[in-house]
Amino acid sequence: CWWEGALCPAPDGPSLGGEGRGSAVAGAMAEVEEAEVPRSIEVPSSLLGNIIGRGGQVIKRLIQATKCQIEVPKGPKPTPDEEDRPVIIELSGSDEARRHALAAIRDVLEGGEAEDHAARIDGALVVNHGFEGRQRESWTLWRLTAYEREFGVRFEVGRRAVRCWSERRGGLVGEAATRLSAVLDAVVQQGRELVELEVEATLDSDYENVHYDKAVAPLVDQYGVLIWLPQPEDGVVKLKVTGPAEPARDAALLLEAKYSKGKSTASVLQVSGQVQGMPEGMAGDFANDIRNLEAEYQVKMKESAHILWLVGENAEGVENARKMLVQMLPFYLPDGFFMLEGLPQEVVNEIKMDSGIRYLMAKPDCAISFDRIQGTAWICGVHREAVQKRIGEMLGKWESEHWEQELEDYGVAMWLLGPQSSGQWLHRMETESGAKIKCCPNALKVWVEGKPLQLEEGKRLVLAGLQQMTDKRANDEANGGRTFKAKEVLSDIPPHMKAIMEKLAILETMKRGGRVPESLLRERGLLPPEEAKRERSRSRERAPANTTAVEVSEWNPATGEMEASTVDVEMGSAAASEPSAASVSGDAPALSDAERRARALQAIQARAGGAA
Repeated sequence: CWWEGALCPAPDGPSLGGEGRGSAVAGAMAEVEEAEVPRSIEVPSSLLGNIIGRGGQVIKRLIQATKCQIEVPKGPKPTPDEEDRPVIIELSGSDEARRHALAAIRDVLEGGEAEDHAARIDGALVVNHGFEGRQRESWTLWRLTAYEREFGVRFEVGRRAVRCWSERRGGLVGEAATRLSAVLDAVVQQGRELVELEVEATLDSDYENVHYDKAVAPLVDQYGVLIWLPQPEDGVVKLKVTGPAEPARDAALLLEAKYSKGKSTASVLQVSGQVQGMPEGMAGDFANDIRNLEAEYQVKMKESAHILWLVGENAEGVENARKMLVQMLPFYLPDGFFMLEGLPQEVVNEIKMDSGIRYLMAKPDCAISFDRIQGTAWICGVHREAVQKRIGEMLGKWESEHWEQELEDYGVAMWLLGPQSSGQWLHRMETESGAKIKCCPNALKVWVEGKPLQLEEGKRLVLAGLQQMTDKRANDEANGGRTFKAKEVLSDIPPHMKAIMEKLAILETMKRGGRVPESLLRERGLLPPEEAKRERSRSRERAPANTTAVEVSEWNPATGEMEASTVDVEMGSAAASEPSAASVSGDAPALSDAERRARALQAIQARAGGAA
């Protein structure tokens, strides 16, 4: 085995860090080796299911790993009275295969995992962790994967143990094996010391987005703090926080301030004790600046070993205070804090998950927090040059395999996609170049990704397509603009629906930038007919009606008295009221006072009848 003589004393039962299941398995293997290897083993019928597993997965894995054929007798499920009845399992294979199979079966019966034995047989190092709960297993695997690239190994964390395989030829020996042993021992111990905290969040606090909280994100990325969101109970949501003691406590306080007390929060990451370690004179100046910052932005700043966090009533004030604090820290400690800007949004997550970056973040004197939206990396500690170098390497690789260009408008994006936005032309360009090409009409951007030669070919095809679009537009403008012909709708739908669909087709043509003939629009009812336009024109030329106000007396039922009222009496059109040639000559005399009163009386009666 690659770890033999370097990490543990017994190759068949490694136990790193003291007592564990590894030593028990080694003892079982030694007992088997001392005597002749049997060809069968008796197990209680009640434990037979542990050997078989769900769907036979466990026994299949044991057979695959040990190269020993394991035959379990078939029969009905034992009754409660037969649970202690022994069942004989037959083993067939070489002595070594049967020896491994016997040890594995005995360990599985005691609660072990078949994968642990399979890993041992494959030459992996298996170390018992003794965790209780999946949260600790997840955190341990997260932390160990940061060391995979450095040591050339691969880790798995099961219910009982950590499994470690060497990816390098010849394995690890000497100093490298000793360092890995120390790392593995330390991480397993940290996993055992994780704390679990609980924060009660109110139902109206937007607790569903707790996993995207920007104030807690640096603690999640740097220290692996885990946040579990359970279902509401009794009007509250009990958020579960798991992680190393101090980072978990900081995360719980931030969550409590925001989701329980309704405050706005922000945080700035630091290496443990970085600000607290300022010289006395510098610390005094920094404290004065912090007091001025708190007064200006109406916030409170609290210091912990790992972060500086801000709390306030106003979200904008808290965010502005955070930005000011980010500018202050490099001024006081230029070698300890640095803001790296201008990172492409598409590559930030890739940088954050890079094994080299994670290995640097695992060091006690290095801390990094990323902001994908802003495209920044906040680097703390003494490993700034190493971090920048690794990020530069990743950016160089990304730029050699990535190209993007902003598009002029929505129509250009639809042009690249192909007819009716089908993606036909985009797919053809991908097939010809071998690169991955994406086009987003909403973002007005096109991306090409692939190996250098694929990237160049994809870039050439996209630029050629954009040039074709430019030439077509210039040609259309030179010919008086592009004219679209509305499609005729042929279907068995009712006539009124056909008319609506025809109108929609014309509107779609207009939306695409085409010019529809005015006669066609008028025919489809989208413009008024010429006769209606002329009728409206004549109506505007007509003279308004000629009315005169006549004062009359009316009976008011509410008061029981006669009251004076004014009535408008139509006297004909304005043109008729003007003195014509006949009226001037005296052929058509004007209305007398009696006739005016008669007409007023008729108007009053008509109004009274309408009111009734």
